[in-house]
Amino acid sequence: NICFAWRTSKGSQGRTSSPRQGQPNVQVHYTLAGLGTRFTAWFLDQILVSILMFVIMVVMVIVSVSLGNVLTEFVENNHENPEKVGRYAIGLVVVVTGLGSFVYYVFCELLWRGQTPGKRLCKIRVVKVDGFSLDPASILIRNIFRLVDHIPMLWIVPVMSKRGQRTGDMVGGTVVITDVAPDLTGVRVQLSERKAIDALFRFDANMLQRLSPSDWDAVERLLERWNEIPDDQRKFLSDRLTHSLVAKLQTDLPEAENRRRFLEDLLAAEIRRQSRLLA
Repeated sequence: NICFAWRTSKGSQGRTSSPRQGQPNVQVHYTLAGLGTRFTAWFLDQILVSILMFVIMVVMVIVSVSLGNVLTEFVENNHENPEKVGRYAIGLVVVVTGLGSFVYYVFCELLWRGQTPGKRLCKIRVVKVDGFSLDPASILIRNIFRLVDHIPMLWIVPVMSKRGQRTGDMVGGTVVITDVAPDLTGVRVQLSERKAIDALFRFDANMLQRLSPSDWDAVERLLERWNEIPDDQRKFLSDRLTHSLVAKLQTDLPEAENRRRFLEDLLAAEIRRQSRLLA
């Protein structure tokens, strides 16, 4: 099972658990983006889409001028039915606008891992509900339903949704979150820069997934307070924790003088693993 927690922009908190086939036991925390921030991002994107559509229309005009004879013949053939010409023109504008908007959102979210220029400026991102990065299918589904979400009567859906999801998000299994990196403890900042090649103790993914969130919390808390704890208490805690971890990891017990390095390499390996999963 995977355990997740989320927090809305209003500060309410929640927790849910969801099984994900083939994925290890990890805990993912994220903060949901507020509806006001999402609207601002959408408004900025619409400005960019409008500019893009204007450029496309200018190009189409230029092309139509170069093909003037063909267009003149088409208009002359339909001079008795000018409404037909108008419908063709309106239909062409609608198709270009719709496809342009769809391509814009899909391309940007694929290229920038769940972000558009508007979302990037507002520091928000689209991710899967389980906290993992988007896949192409989810991006396509949520943007196909974008036309449906423009229906006025469906504007209430994100307001009523616990996670602020519109219809496209619900069908695609996505959610919009803030892209502000959470505060890391000092030990995580330090260990996040440690490379696998520098590790004295090695752990594979199968070993790491045997540990629970409480195990990782205990390791991080002990390492964070290592220099603050009296020697005898630190030795007792590190011995007890190491013995428990070794039993779960099914590996050899490290020497007493290497207990701290064992715990550091273990947490560093988990940090690298989570970085790969959430990338």
